[in-house]
Amino acid sequence: MTPDPVRRHSLRILAGLGCVPCLCGRSLHAATGAPRELRIVMGPEATSGRQIQQALKLRYPGLVVEAELADARRSAAAVMQLAIGSAGLRRALDTGLKGPLISVLASSQAYRQLLAQDTGRERASVTAIHAEASPLAQLQLISAIFEGRATVGVLLSDASAYLERALRQAATSTGMDLLVERVAPSADVVRSLTRLRGVQVLLAVPDNVLYTPDTLRSILESTYRRGMPVVGFSAATVAAGTLATAYCAIDDVVADLVDLLDPLMSQAVAEALPEPRFPHYWRVVVNDSVARSLGVPLNERILRLGNRPPGRAG
Repeated sequence: MTPDPVRRHSLRILAGLGCVPCLCGRSLHAATGAPRELRIVMGPEATSGRQIQQALKLRYPGLVVEAELADARRSAAAVMQLAIGSAGLRRALDTGLKGPLISVLASSQAYRQLLAQDTGRERASVTAIHAEASPLAQLQLISAIFEGRATVGVLLSDASAYLERALRQAATSTGMDLLVERVAPSADVVRSLTRLRGVQVLLAVPDNVLYTPDTLRSILESTYRRGMPVVGFSAATVAAGTLATAYCAIDDVVADLVDLLDPLMSQAVAEALPEPRFPHYWRVVVNDSVARSLGVPLNERILRLGNRPPGRAG
């Protein structure tokens, strides 16, 4: 039988990781005797989730997808849940299972907000690989675009203020000048741009208070008139009109998950999970038409930026 497109994509991902079961003769689960059951919880927007599910199923044959979570034993420490997307994370938290929980493809903001609402869960039992690339990856991209030092503007609301420390550390590491404007809850987001005087590029961060579809459109119109590029926080923002972004492809997400899951799946007794983090693997996507319109040259060196999973150059 010919594999469906998602299965072919999953095989390609795992081939790049060197771990397709049919090529090595046994799965990692069988090789390690991993005692855990891995359960995937997804929301309704499951296209990316299905690709991740198919890839992980090849590596962990005992994986269960959205089983009867509400009926599962709430004290089953050996059950590990993988929540895909913010909707999947919300569903996983709502089940009440106290075993290890890993969030993926939810923004750092969504993760923090949902965990703050779940006061009964021990923080050592939950972790995340956030959906967006790290502030350091974004500043490395901006540094490459501007060939050295540049002044980067960032708008932050109360909901994204936690990112300021990481942004300042990244700016110091890359030699960028950073101007942060805190936007009050009642303030006009577009007008707040006028206080970012002297910046050469605006870095947008995942913040559902500041960046709604309407405000993003208005911000792009305003910055375009000024000839100011905007570096987005996802491939979708690049499609919407930002210049470029560091982002994580599905291949990157799966490789990152395997790095995290392999040691955890081999533990017979639940241990504290590592701290939530930004993805290890990332790459660059650009909007060529925006670059041409703004007169920003984007060479091959910029397009090759990133950190690919081992064994994968492209």
